[in-house]
Amino acid sequence: MEYKDITDKFIKEYSDYKSDVINFSEYIEVNWKNSLSGDQLRILLQGIDVDFILKSLIYNVETVKRYKSKTKAKRYATVIGQFFNYIRKTTDIVNPDLYDAISYNRSRENSYMQQMMAYIDKCEMLAGIVEQEPLTSTEAEKILVWANEQFIAQEWEDATSFRKAVAATGIKMMMLYGITYRELRKMKWDDYDEVYDCITVNGFELRLPLKLSIQLRNIKDFVFNKKIVNKENLIFAGFRGEAWNDITSSSGIPDYMGALIGITSVTSAVKYGISQLLKAGLSDSIIKKMTGASETVIQGCLLQEDNELKQIINTKVLMADWYYEF
Repeated sequence: MEYKDITDKFIKEYSDYKSDVINFSEYIEVNWKNSLSGDQLRILLQGIDVDFILKSLIYNVETVKRYKSKTKAKRYATVIGQFFNYIRKTTDIVNPDLYDAISYNRSRENSYMQQMMAYIDKCEMLAGIVEQEPLTSTEAEKILVWANEQFIAQEWEDATSFRKAVAATGIKMMMLYGITYRELRKMKWDDYDEVYDCITVNGFELRLPLKLSIQLRNIKDFVFNKKIVNKENLIFAGFRGEAWNDITSSSGIPDYMGALIGITSVTSAVKYGISQLLKAGLSDSIIKKMTGASETVIQGCLLQEDNELKQIINTKVLMADWYYEF
C-alpha cells in the first residue's frame, strides 16, 4: 500500500477536495523522511494525531501563506478530517485516538474541530470571519442519495423515520431553489399543486422535479390519512403535527447533515441552491424575493474555485457580439 494510492482514491471520490489534500501531502513530505509505502506508511498514518494536522494547517497559513481567510482554513481542517475518516472506513490502518477526536461532536472540548477552530479563530494572519460556504458537488450528491433513501420503504410508522423523510424533502428544496429555512417553514399544503407538480413560494410558481413531486405527494397522503396535519396546514411538521420552530435543529436537518458530511449549518445547503440559480442567470433581486435570503448570503454563494462556473462564464462570453473579431 502506498500513500499516493490512498490519496488518489480519495480525490477520485471527492474531487472538490483535491487542493487541500495536496497541501496536506506537501507538509507530510516536508516532515517525513521515510518512504510513504508499506510498513513505513502504516507507522506514519497510525502515529498522526490532531497536533500533527494542526501543525500542517499552521504551515499552510504561516509558512507558505497558502490560506489567507478563516473560511479557507476551516475548509482545509474539515477536508483533512474527512480524509482520515475515509482512511478509517476503507483501510485496516488503526489510529483510534485520531479517529475518535474527528468523530466527536464539535462542541466537545477535545474534539478535532474544536482544536482546529481554536487556532483559526485566534489567528491574526487569517482574514474575516468563518463563513459557511455552499455545499460542494460531492457533498450535495451524498445528501441527495441519503434524501432519496428515506423514501424507498416509506415505512413512517414512527416519529424518527417520518422526521427523516420530511427533513429530506426540506433539504432538497433548499438545495434546488435556495429557499431559506425561515421561508421553508412557512410553506403550506395549499401551496403545493400535485396535479401540475408545482409549489408556490413567495408568489413564484416553481416546477417540481418528478421525483421530488412524488415524494412530497407521498408525505401529503401519509399525513392526511393519519390525520396529523397541523392547524396551520404547514408542510414541514413532525409526527404529531408540531411545526418546525425557528431553531433549525427542530427539523433534524443539522444532525443529518453533520452525520453525512460533517457540516451542520443549513446555510450551506441554501447557498448551494442559490449558487445554482446564479449560474442559471437569475438576478440577485429575483433570488432575494424568491428565497428570502439576504444580500450578504447571496454574495457569498459562488465558490471561487468552481470549475463549472468557469465553463458557464466562458460559454456566455463566446456569445458576445463580434467575439471572433476580438
